[in-house]
Amino acid sequence: MNFQAVRVIPIEIKSLVPIIQISGALAKKLKLPENISMCTVQCSRNTITCNIVNINIEGNELRMDKSIQESLLLFEEERIYLISYDIENNKLHIGPVIALLTEIAINEDDLIDLKSIEEYCMELANYSEDIGAIFYVFTLQKQRMDKSMEGFYLDNNSWNKALLPYPQIVHNRLHKRTNERSEMFQQFTEQLQEWNIPYFNHHFLNKWTVHEQLCAVEHLLPYLPETALFSATQLESWLENYSMVFLKPINGSQGKQIFKVCKTPDGYSLDYSSLQQQITQTYSSFHDLYKRLSTHTKKRQYIQQQGLNLLHLDGRPVDFRYLCHRTEDDRWQVTSSTARASKSGSFVSNLAQGGEMLSVNHVLSTQFTPKEMPQIRKHLKELALEVAREIGAGSQGLFGELGIDLALDVSGHPWIIEVNTKPSKNLDQPTGNRKIRPSAKAVILYCLYLIHEHIKER
Repeated sequence: MNFQAVRVIPIEIKSLVPIIQISGALAKKLKLPENISMCTVQCSRNTITCNIVNINIEGNELRMDKSIQESLLLFEEERIYLISYDIENNKLHIGPVIALLTEIAINEDDLIDLKSIEEYCMELANYSEDIGAIFYVFTLQKQRMDKSMEGFYLDNNSWNKALLPYPQIVHNRLHKRTNERSEMFQQFTEQLQEWNIPYFNHHFLNKWTVHEQLCAVEHLLPYLPETALFSATQLESWLENYSMVFLKPINGSQGKQIFKVCKTPDGYSLDYSSLQQQITQTYSSFHDLYKRLSTHTKKRQYIQQQGLNLLHLDGRPVDFRYLCHRTEDDRWQVTSSTARASKSGSFVSNLAQGGEMLSVNHVLSTQFTPKEMPQIRKHLKELALEVAREIGAGSQGLFGELGIDLALDVSGHPWIIEVNTKPSKNLDQPTGNRKIRPSAKAVILYCLYLIHEHIKER
């Protein structure tokens, strides 16, 4: 599909049939037939029939009757859109429509609150506007419409509520698993599937499912800590073989409700994080330890994972987050990487639990020689990409963005710790006014690729 970035200027012409005025140069770029006088203009699921008139103007400029903008639910002001022409159906496609689904709160000033992804959404909106796509955020709605969606678009750093064209692709950034399990979400995604509208990231993955997927790949086995579904018998047995064992909720996130269990000469020690505070308790018998753990393990399912002798920085365990994005033809790329050190006295490195963000090079330089570092960096990157490829190919649904958590032990051996389908947006911050980080660009470019493929298939 031959997309052109076109400046669309609204005009008012009193005519029975709405008119589009287009320059000869742009008509050639879009490959319009020389004798064309009328065509259908489409934005997502909205269409209108228009007259086309060639006029003597320069550049990629198109003048559009305001009635067309109103019919297609386009923005009222002058704006750049990506436009392509479908010669078989004599149809102009205008402004690819990208929408992000998330929870939206309304604050005391009647302004929307996107919480931890506010800045990220603004970057997506700014980059979309720069290249000519339509972007907005929305939340699950009881009343669904066929051709439009109630959402919020960005204008002068402010989110404005409007009726907008139905999305041609949806980026799922719901934060709550309960919302993904809701009837509203199921009905909405069924509608998307029925209309062949792609959406990603499809759903949350749980830790056990990810482990089973990666275990099926033989060459990844050396990088996977021994992991099993939690059971009292197995935990007691493991504590005879491992100096420490971690218990993690299979549907947990942000380092919450994770336990570290160690066998000591006097019994057992249990460490966990609670309200930004590390708590250590000791138990003289496994029965007493299990009694404490069961208050959590009876409510939700846990995995148990072999403890590793990980790299430390100033006495704090360190891990690495590799943010991976899918590109054209289902290839994956690493768009950012960072190291995370836990706060002093903690075993959890998540920023939500007080962890510190550091550069990968800084951490590696404190432990390895300049000669060793390039090979270790390469190994971590290749491992992250391999995990992204396996999870992307083997999971139900479509995933375009994954956060891969890796770690190094004291010998420099890499380990796969976790895979996140809704990775934090606080790990690769923009560095100035209206800066757009690579991860935001990667998401929009992947959306455009999927829309392009969708239009081509039809």
